[in-house]
Amino acid sequence: HGGTMCAIMDDVIGWTGFCVTGKCVPWSGFTVNINTNLKAPVKVHSWLRVEGWITLVERRKVHISAKLLGRGESPDQVVVHCEADGLVVLKK
Repeated sequence: HGGTMCAIMDDVIGWTGFCVTGKCVPWSGFTVNINTNLKAPVKVHSWLRVEGWITLVERRKVHISAKLLGRGESPDQVVVHCEADGLVVLKK
């Protein structure tokens, strides 16, 4: 379901932003923008991997990218289910 994939991207982008200082500080900021591109449906009972990484820090603004990945038809094939870019703003 696309809405679930968007919710996962919201979570990973938010939590990655909380870790920008090198330690995880929950609720130290808030997500202000997420752009999610849905690429492939997720099959029921799939094992998935979520990746998130910081692409740019501008004072309190933290730009983050993320992917939701799964296995394809063969064990070594990786399927990108969705990709996202987001912005987290840290509290003052």
